[in-house]
Amino acid sequence: MKNIKGTKMVCLSEYDFDILLKNATLKECETLIKERSEEVYLVPGGYAVKGIILMGATVPVGFSGNDIIFQFIKPCFGLFVIRLRNEAEVIRRLRDQYKKDKNVKKIK
Repeated sequence: MKNIKGTKMVCLSEYDFDILLKNATLKECETLIKERSEEVYLVPGGYAVKGIILMGATVPVGFSGNDIIFQFIKPCFGLFVIRLRNEAEVIRRLRDQYKKDKNVKKIK
């Protein structure tokens, strides 16, 4: 499966992840991400975290140590908050993009 930019989409099951919240509202997801993260950014829809395409107009992505926490939409199941462990490289990439891209906003 490919996204609109032509990159291969991956399945979440390919990663070691934790589900922190499931069947939640947008507000519940953002609140939990802010509570569990030292830093939180809003990224535009279509942003990819390790090939996982984030859906929505803007999507909160947080960092806790080397873990990345984000909102994930699973079609037919709703909104989840997912944590991927030991993703320092992904965190570094988003911090660098924040400095260059006006569409990425720091909210915490």
